[in-house]
Amino acid sequence: MTTRLEEPAPPVSDSETRDPERGLIRRGRERRMTFDVPGYEEAVPLLREAIERCPTSAEAYAELSLTYSNWGLRREASCTGLRRELRVIEFQSLYDLAYDYAELALRLAPELAAARLAMAAALRRGARSDPERRAREALLAVELDGENLECLTERWRVQGYDPDDPAVRRAVQAKPPLLPAQLDLAASLAERGRYREALSELEGALRLHPSNAQVYYEVAMLLDRKGFRAKALELLGHARRLRPEDPLVRQGFALLGEAA
Repeated sequence: MTTRLEEPAPPVSDSETRDPERGLIRRGRERRMTFDVPGYEEAVPLLREAIERCPTSAEAYAELSLTYSNWGLRREASCTGLRRELRVIEFQSLYDLAYDYAELALRLAPELAAARLAMAAALRRGARSDPERRAREALLAVELDGENLECLTERWRVQGYDPDDPAVRRAVQAKPPLLPAQLDLAASLAERGRYREALSELEGALRLHPSNAQVYYEVAMLLDRKGFRAKALELLGHARRLRPEDPLVRQGFALLGEAA
């Protein structure tokens, strides 16, 4: 399987030279948008430094909130059964941080679409889950920025995950596609028995994210569901070679009745 080379970082603009926290936010967002644990680990210190430089940056708080929301979802996804009971404090702490930073972003800039998006994401899971408020925040985010693919995807989620909604299609057909939209669309398609389409979405995600363990996991689970366990285990084996300590990979083997 081929892998993509890391693209060189874009040059620092004159505005970022004059305003260093802008560069930190941009870099933090780029790392978050890998939608993988190493990216989240790299995004957090960048965004925290941006906040230290500019404590009134609502954008930095919103980005940090979204990072913790994404990270919490990833951590929770790797916890099932007894493991979930043992690990609940880990992902709940990430959700708590996501909410706290979203709240700070909203206090500073209630008119900022990213702040509304961050709050909608923070209300998705965890102890502060609130479907009604989440829906309101997601709708407000789109009203404030109707071109933002993450805002459109969050509104799609709260409106029921319709796989034929033009909003999610727009997100997965972007260049590059929005990975969480691809994964959620695949899940929505599979739930409706549209397995061929679901697998096509996941295979596309795998081509673009050949080092993302969650994508391997999702493809493997779908293949196993359709009776292709050997292929599923092969994919998990590749993910294990890339990320031997990733709990999601270990969980995948356990769910398929194999030792990691």
